[in-house]
Amino acid sequence: MKENRIDYSHRSRKSTPPNYHHQQHKRRQEEAYHAKRHAEEEYKRHTETQRKMGARMQRNRQMQAEMRRKRRTGVILLFVILVLIGIIGFAAVKLYASLKQWESKAEQSDFVATAETPAEADEMLNIAIFGTDKDGFRTDVNIIASFHTKDQKLSLISVPRDTRVTMTDDMISYLEEHDRTVPERNGVYGQCKLTEVHAYAGEGNRCTFSVAMLESLLNIDIDYYVKIDLDAFKELVDAMGGVEFNVEERLYYSDPEQGLYIDLYPGLQTLDGEKAEMLVRYRSGYAQGDIKRIEVQQAFLQAMIEQLSSSDILLKNLDSLIKIGLEKSETNMPLSEALHYAPYVAKLNPATVTMDTVPGEGGAYYDLDEEGTKTLIDYRIYGIEPPVSTEDIYTDDTNGSNGTNNTNSTNGTSSYSHSDGSDDSDSLDDLQNQQNDTNTTTYHNTNRSSDSYDTQ
Repeated sequence: MKENRIDYSHRSRKSTPPNYHHQQHKRRQEEAYHAKRHAEEEYKRHTETQRKMGARMQRNRQMQAEMRRKRRTGVILLFVILVLIGIIGFAAVKLYASLKQWESKAEQSDFVATAETPAEADEMLNIAIFGTDKDGFRTDVNIIASFHTKDQKLSLISVPRDTRVTMTDDMISYLEEHDRTVPERNGVYGQCKLTEVHAYAGEGNRCTFSVAMLESLLNIDIDYYVKIDLDAFKELVDAMGGVEFNVEERLYYSDPEQGLYIDLYPGLQTLDGEKAEMLVRYRSGYAQGDIKRIEVQQAFLQAMIEQLSSSDILLKNLDSLIKIGLEKSETNMPLSEALHYAPYVAKLNPATVTMDTVPGEGGAYYDLDEEGTKTLIDYRIYGIEPPVSTEDIYTDDTNGSNGTNNTNSTNGTSSYSHSDGSDDSDSLDDLQNQQNDTNTTTYHNTNRSSDSYDTQ
């Protein structure tokens, strides 16, 4: 059987064009070039896309960070607001508690005076200011502060601690009914010094008795009282950063028994609380005794008022001053009344403040000049003009065996001197043992003068 084979040997190979290989090479180069361009374009598109996406993502991240920052800020502000609300609430509660405690410190006396006193106008406010010794047993400072809301004027009238007084029938009856000692001096039942009324009244009635005594003595109506002690006075001066004051003369006194030491040199100086206490307590070296001391006290008080009103001391030390006022003072003025008169006091011009001492004379006892005292009260409190000039009324230079009246008209202050003398009054030390005791106390005579227990 023959094989079915095709013989291709007789066929000739088709010839290749001369530029075939060149064209193939050129085509491959073109394809490579286009592929490269395509890859570059794809890379550029990808890079641009990545860049745009990166920018968008960056913006998104920034926006998210900003939102997170705002959320954190909002949370912080909310936290701060809540903390502030808490602090304010706590401070308000604490202030309210302090104010209620301040109000609760007022005496809850059951003594009621029936003596009639003139009715005061609503535009007038009379406050008795008592400054007590360290044990709070005696009133060494007795001042009537009369404030007129209509003309924004403040009058301060001092009554010397050694003023001779006789307790009213109501006061004597109250002491007898409660088995308390009734003073008796020079054969007069109920007679004592003004400073001693505070002691004889006993716990719970001290300020009430002192107010009633001043009302009877000056024939005025007293709305409220404020009582501070020496520690509060010192802290108040220190809270002000001291008071600049001109000490007129050398002041030196030493009493180890009282723990009292006074040592001041003359000249303009800034007195801190301790030195200010020395100034206002000193009296033994004054020829006019307690009257000169009152004059110095009034001048120092005037300096305090001026410095509080003419500088930023009040604003800088407001917290400390309020704290001292709430913790170290006692008053029967309701908080609502204090807030009512606060705007008037804030507008007070220190130049309009007048300071006077009731006229009188004496030695161991200070006897008021009733006619001169009435004229002073009528003029300063009720605005009744005297028949002659105020200065002539208060400063008539009358020399006599009983004493001499002198006036210091600086800063509107009137003062009255009296001859010095020894104090023949009984000691009040035993009264300290009478507090909250219903038994009658027997007094023991001592040879000490009043300076031995006085605030010097």
